[in-house]
Amino acid sequence: MLQKSRFRAFLPLAAVAVLTSWSSPVEAQPKLPSQVRTQRSGAWSEAATWEGGKVPPVGARVQIRTGNTVVYDRNSDDLVRSIHVAGTLKFATDRDTRLDVGLIKIQPGDDASEDGFDCDMHPKALSPGSRPALEVGSSEAPLSAKHTALIRLVYVDGMDKQSCPAIVCCGGRMDFHGAPMSRAWVKLAVTAHKGDNAVTLAEKVQGWRAGDRILVTHTQGIPSTQRKPPHGLGFIAEERTIQAIDSTQLVLDAPLDREHRGVDGQHVEVANLSRNVVVELADPQEGRGHTMCYRHSAGSFSYAEFRQLGKEGVLGRYPLHFHLVGDTMRGSSVIGASIWDSKNRWLTIHGTNYLVVR
Repeated sequence: MLQKSRFRAFLPLAAVAVLTSWSSPVEAQPKLPSQVRTQRSGAWSEAATWEGGKVPPVGARVQIRTGNTVVYDRNSDDLVRSIHVAGTLKFATDRDTRLDVGLIKIQPGDDASEDGFDCDMHPKALSPGSRPALEVGSSEAPLSAKHTALIRLVYVDGMDKQSCPAIVCCGGRMDFHGAPMSRAWVKLAVTAHKGDNAVTLAEKVQGWRAGDRILVTHTQGIPSTQRKPPHGLGFIAEERTIQAIDSTQLVLDAPLDREHRGVDGQHVEVANLSRNVVVELADPQEGRGHTMCYRHSAGSFSYAEFRQLGKEGVLGRYPLHFHLVGDTMRGSSVIGASIWDSKNRWLTIHGTNYLVVR
């Protein structure tokens, strides 16, 4: 098949003129805001951290330059259009933080563009000391349960809807580490009946708190002879919020609608969906977001939550995605993560070796 430009070369001039007049006008690309760059290490909220002596305004394009470390210390719904992390961006661990952002790209160099972050050319391996990093807690010092860190992905007009909003690690390091739990899910000790406003776990749990969202899995409603649930029945696990914890008993915010077995070897699970390090979508109506690690990246995820992510029907856009990493992220792990309400898979491990998932 001939390319479009070559095809037009074979047409009479008049025909070319007609085709040109019928084609829709090219839409003008929106003018991007100017870029705000760091001039030294420091807190995000300190004017002296930034060139020009001003904190990035709403809608800014931000670049954290190589060699600079910025501590994100804000709890704000002010939107940041994009952040290119060529240095280090750390979330403060002594307070609650919130960042609303369209794109975070963790990649060495000075290219702060909003496209080309699929890392098709796969960056070369960097030494640990020179690798750019996004850090929310660390494996040695996870974020304390007293605080939360929330990254809300927001679609911004003019960005590629197939790929944004997103957090993409292109040869950098991405570490998310929330407060640990003794178990992320536990079996029921006894049957929870319809109308019960509490469930009893088979063992005590540490790290679960009032206000956490839980999932009680199902045991009935789908006959074992049926491969698919009957029309209108669907998956009957129930979500509830913990109101109080008394030893192994969880008091719920609302009574259960169905029976969940905990007897005769049939003990369903109760899973905790809540974490204090969270990546979530701001508005599901605007198209979902995703996160991705590419070859020669580094970092791990422990007790972090990814909710309302995954672009429905879009290949390669998943809540947590390791893409063609090979063996370049040996030592990385995903431990105790909560990935829920996805529109496109959950944890996707593609062409990746030596990744520990538990």
